[in-house]
Amino acid sequence: MRGDPDIEAFAPETAFVPGEESTLQVNLNNRGDISAQGADNLETEVVTAHETTARIRTGSETDRAVPFDVRTGEQTVGDVGRGVTGPIEFTVVPDEDAEPGVYRVPIELEYRNVERAEVDDGSTVRDEETVTETVSVSVEITDRAQFAVVDVDGVVQAGDDGLVDVTLRNVRNESAREASVAANPVDPDLSFASDAGTTETYVGAWEPGENRTFTYRLAAAGEATARASTLEFEVDYRDVERADAAARTVRTGVTPLSRQAFSAEGLNSTLRVGEDGSFTVEVRNRGPRDVENAVVVFSNDAPASDGVGQETVQSDPNIVPRSTRDTVGDLGIGETATATFDAGLRTDANPGERTVNVEVRHRGIGTDEGVSASPSDDGSVSLVSTGSAGDIVVSDTLDVVVDVAPEADVFSVSPAEPNATRPSTVTPGSTVRYDAVVRNTGPEPISDVQAKLFVDSPLASSDDEAFVTSLDPGEERTVTFEIEVEAGATPKTYSAAVDFRYDDADGDEQLSDTYRLPVEVVEADDSGALSSPLGIVALLGVVAAGGALIWQRGRVSRALSGLRGRLRSR
Repeated sequence: MRGDPDIEAFAPETAFVPGEESTLQVNLNNRGDISAQGADNLETEVVTAHETTARIRTGSETDRAVPFDVRTGEQTVGDVGRGVTGPIEFTVVPDEDAEPGVYRVPIELEYRNVERAEVDDGSTVRDEETVTETVSVSVEITDRAQFAVVDVDGVVQAGDDGLVDVTLRNVRNESAREASVAANPVDPDLSFASDAGTTETYVGAWEPGENRTFTYRLAAAGEATARASTLEFEVDYRDVERADAAARTVRTGVTPLSRQAFSAEGLNSTLRVGEDGSFTVEVRNRGPRDVENAVVVFSNDAPASDGVGQETVQSDPNIVPRSTRDTVGDLGIGETATATFDAGLRTDANPGERTVNVEVRHRGIGTDEGVSASPSDDGSVSLVSTGSAGDIVVSDTLDVVVDVAPEADVFSVSPAEPNATRPSTVTPGSTVRYDAVVRNTGPEPISDVQAKLFVDSPLASSDDEAFVTSLDPGEERTVTFEIEVEAGATPKTYSAAVDFRYDDADGDEQLSDTYRLPVEVVEADDSGALSSPLGIVALLGVVAAGGALIWQRGRVSRALSGLRGRLRSR
């Protein structure tokens, strides 16, 4: 049996577009050629192309001007028997400047050919050879409409959204009918502000060389980095024969500005435990752009950052905001401004360095940015803002450390001058009046001040309370108590304590700290009782009192005697 394969090639899809990567499918049709008959069971063997490989011949291998860049190398096909085998797929890219027309693409086949097969003494004898032959398929390079990005106008910033205009041009000589453009952000850092995955815009007729501009509101994720994010465009249309057609995918890159950054530092602070005060924050615009209408916001409830930027320290819950925002206006890159806030400190707040949270609210990029930039060589576009007002954007939360002073004493308490006691000398067994001067050292008036004295043995007091109707800031009053000293008390300085229950400026009842007062007990000076005018006067008083008592006692005795006489006469 003698024979050979008889192979032809054809391509079911023959239309290709310059610059567009496509798949060339090649089918092989083997008709087989029998030149001498033999055993029927050997016919298939001699007409089959065994262990076939196929590749497209390019460049200097062929004298045909095939405007293809072939991306696929040699393909293993296997045995090609009678009939159709395939498709064999090759990835090809027609040259960008390929002229429209029909081209013959040479395909080189290499296979093992059994040209003769005979049965001799019960065994099969074969004559084989390796065959290399070239078949070809016809393809057409069309002048189908194609599109390119020629301009981008707009800006978008991390954590914000903005309008971006993209201009596409029909760069081929064929008109597009009923064209529709689908835009799709590929990078998850970039999305449509509406959260739509793809946005389609109907264009209609699109003539060769005509530009069309499409406006998209794009949003960049808060953590987006300043790198080109891919934006793809698909254009579907009908060609001049009214057949459905799709242009190759057009891509460009949009580089968001990095997230607007600020820093904040605490400056002056008059905050004090238990009082209202203020603190000042200096805010710096760290870029990447100028901001307009900036407002610094003080929030006691600012949460930790949600995966964006640095984590924040929770504010002290004992710091109560009295004012929460301060407008600082426009801030250029690198410029600073100060904001001042009022806050109250609860009495159980801790003094020292405390952390508060602030944020900067400002106008976003907006809709009237005037930035126009042509794509770079790699197709990406970096956008720069010129700053027209847009939506409100809130910065990351900023930690600010402020000083909180310890609670100030509301009262100042001291012994009266020149003498705290009456008499001025306190001796064992004596009872004295003790005068203390109380001053309101706080910033607000107080009222209904109830003073309470506390003493320990050997001191005692049966008159240990005093009352002051009101005390203005800086005003002082003298309060009086009585102190009794046991007869066996050791002469030395003892401690008395006094505190105050009062109403503050808001009418709330408060209890003050405890204040200490000295009580100096000295030895009695018996020899000096008559040595001073006061001693003599005191002694004369005692004598006079004794005489009066004796006189009184005489009158009583006589009265009692007269009464007894009258009773006997009855």
